[in-house]
Amino acid sequence: MKILKNAFILSGEKTHISDVLFNEKIIQIGENIKPVDGVEVIDLHGKLLIPGCIDAHVHFNDPGYTKREDFTTGTTAAACGGITTIIDMPCTSIPAVTCYENLKQKLSVVDSKALIDFAFWGGIRKNDLPLNKDEVLKLWNAGVVGFKIYTISGMDTFKSLSYNDIENVFKQFPEILFAFHAEDENIINNSLQNLSYEQMKLPENYTKSRPVEAEVEAVKNILSSLGKKNKVHFVHISSKEAAELILQSKKLFEVSFESCPHYLQFTSKDLPILKGRIKTAPPVKYDEDRDFLRNCLKNGTLDFVTTDHAGCDFETEKKFKDFNKVYNGIPGTELMITYLFSEFYLNEKVDLISMIKLTSENAAKRYGLYPEKGSLKIGTDADFTIIDLNKPYLVDETHLHSKGKYSPFDKTEFSCSIAKTVVRGNIVFDAEKGILQKPGYGKFIRRT
Repeated sequence: MKILKNAFILSGEKTHISDVLFNEKIIQIGENIKPVDGVEVIDLHGKLLIPGCIDAHVHFNDPGYTKREDFTTGTTAAACGGITTIIDMPCTSIPAVTCYENLKQKLSVVDSKALIDFAFWGGIRKNDLPLNKDEVLKLWNAGVVGFKIYTISGMDTFKSLSYNDIENVFKQFPEILFAFHAEDENIINNSLQNLSYEQMKLPENYTKSRPVEAEVEAVKNILSSLGKKNKVHFVHISSKEAAELILQSKKLFEVSFESCPHYLQFTSKDLPILKGRIKTAPPVKYDEDRDFLRNCLKNGTLDFVTTDHAGCDFETEKKFKDFNKVYNGIPGTELMITYLFSEFYLNEKVDLISMIKLTSENAAKRYGLYPEKGSLKIGTDADFTIIDLNKPYLVDETHLHSKGKYSPFDKTEFSCSIAKTVVRGNIVFDAEKGILQKPGYGKFIRRT
């Protein structure tokens, strides 16, 4: 057993200094807990302790594309960033997680590599139509948190669905949660036709190639296909108008959405400066989009924040002068929590209740992981993210633990830093000692 003494924690709606007694589970939270023989005591000296943070949208590329990332490097980066649980997407591994056998194959590879706990998304792709309903339900019952669908895809191994396909899927599986990469393929193709190849070489034109209208049209079509029982989540929303449509639909349907740090901080004006460091799909948009999403975070209407972590080797996939050739994706899981607590908790004064919902509680509830994950309830997993609110952190992209050594936040100084990451009672990361657990410590978490 261990005691974390003098932790600054939230209890109800108030913060106070308290002690936490735990083994793999939380045993007691209270003031001046007296240690007994054999109990390790760690004094936090007033550092902030919150439920272990969740990054519910990562691409760790394992197995299949491990040149870009693997489960050890990905979960190491996450642990160093205060993340205790990640949820890995189904599309950027071989085989894609689209059936139970593929899930087992992936699990057999990554289970020995993870440093923190992990869950999986399943997926539905054009490649598998017409669907075998029993296979889909078998994967759902195996504990994946939901099924990812693309309305546009550049992956032959994970092709996008048409809106008619999506409507049919909704009718077949009213009990399943579906997540959407929502950008309209026709609008993007038309936008590309209106730009010359020379124009598309320039980073400042990238947002024009995947415009706001593409996201809005896809969201609109998906929402129009929903039945009363369907459950939908929109990943990496980047625009004001799409977010507004989703917020309006919440009155009628079970709909949620996430955004990412890059959409909360950067705009298309940053593309010529940051170039490959900020190239993602969807692209960053405009001031009004960023400002609206930031307001959604501050007023509690944004469900949670994820990273869409998708790194690569910067030298061989990001440094092209021709922006068309630059890989779409950035690593982010190591910096998300530090960024959010620096920018929104310390600078924008967003309350701690809201910050916890954004970084763990809401995702855990949405994906059937709560209260084991995303809470500080007695008897639940002793997962803690411990933040030093008084120690700044200067980002040096060369020191990131992902295989992708780049970030749009390079050379940014955050006002706080990660002190410790605790997963099921054991310290995985300590700011002074580094990584303290071996690959394989993390375990697969099933949706309940």
